[in-house]
Amino acid sequence: MRLFTALTLALCLTFAAHAEKKGTEATVKLKQLEDSKVQLIYGSTPEGPLLVKIYDSKHSLVHMDRIKAKKAFSKAYDFSKLAPGKYQVGIYNTNGEIDHLDLELEEKNAEPVVYSKLDVEEGNKYKLLVNSLLPTDMSVMIYENNVLVHSEKLHNTKGFKKTYVFSNDHFRNKSNVEFYIQSENGFSKLIAAK
Repeated sequence: MRLFTALTLALCLTFAAHAEKKGTEATVKLKQLEDSKVQLIYGSTPEGPLLVKIYDSKHSLVHMDRIKAKKAFSKAYDFSKLAPGKYQVGIYNTNGEIDHLDLELEEKNAEPVVYSKLDVEEGNKYKLLVNSLLPTDMSVMIYENNVLVHSEKLHNTKGFKKTYVFSNDHFRNKSNVEFYIQSENGFSKLIAAK
């Protein structure tokens, strides 16, 4: 009878420990939000420090984050600055790995972000505004009826605001005036003056 009671008690403790481990795993989750963003959700109180380790495809440690939390938490990780390739994110506590996520970052052909605006004012005045996120060489070419009438190059600029004034005899009435902006990093835009 003692043997049966001891065996039953040992079996109950094993199930309780397994259920506690499963409960912790159920409240901890790595979730991919976007192509390059991952969220760590820890829905229970951590029993000690946690480690978040990020490895590349060659199993080299890219980043490690040590988290000391006294309550449930959520944390986001942004992978947009990493090179394209395969990565693995793992969450570890003192007992070992809790959860992991395999992530594949693809190469993106991001277009350079440049804002441009043209305002036409009285007296053949054209106000051009160009803003770029990164410094670059830019060219501005102005066409009248598809004929180049002015061009200039700006070096290592993040943008500019300039008013171009043309004499009345230079631009004839009802001319088709177009501004063409081109940057060294691939941006180009044709703006027709209206």
